[in-house]
Amino acid sequence: MAELSLREAIYSLRAMRRLRPDPVPEADLRFAVDAATRAPSARNRQPWAFVVVTDPEPRRRLAEIYLELAQRFIRDGSLADPRLPEPAKEIDRRALALAERLGEAPALVLAVMRGAPPRDPAAASAWYGSIYPAVQNLMLAARSRGLGTTLTTLHKARERDVKALLGIPDGWETIALIPIGYPAGGFAPPRREPSWRATHWQRWGHHVPPDGEPLP
Repeated sequence: MAELSLREAIYSLRAMRRLRPDPVPEADLRFAVDAATRAPSARNRQPWAFVVVTDPEPRRRLAEIYLELAQRFIRDGSLADPRLPEPAKEIDRRALALAERLGEAPALVLAVMRGAPPRDPAAASAWYGSIYPAVQNLMLAARSRGLGTTLTTLHKARERDVKALLGIPDGWETIALIPIGYPAGGFAPPRREPSWRATHWQRWGHHVPPDGEPLP
């Protein structure tokens, strides 16, 4: 399979929550992690590690932990809240469906950071800013090989159990859990607001749509 162009990968990258159980070639997983490590980090410290889980038993146990949390926070939490708008509920329903099938994903990748989030806001921004570009690289690299991913963080509510399961030592913080596999559906551009609405030229509130006419 020919790799996608950067533009094609970026514009078709979306959360793929339905993954087939077909095994993913180890070479593709290595490529995705290698791409992750090409990301920038504060002072080039490269404080990351990636735990790639493909064996059935730890995947099953991770999925059990994740499902318990999804049932607590999504099924019995946000979805049970009558004030939650319907579009948000639909996203949460998909997130719950992912939790119910997480163990079927052929690979789970846990992004891990050395240390702990600093209390100083500027330092904390640099700390988290040293892992999320790597996660995005990983997801784009996977997309270029025809693999679907989605970024999840719900496992953090039981981080101690996750670290014990995978033997992650003290002094490391888990950040994101990313299932990887061939998507059950097709790739398509994600639904996004037009970028010009999020772009402020020269000062806040000055938007310029593509036709060049500024908004009032």
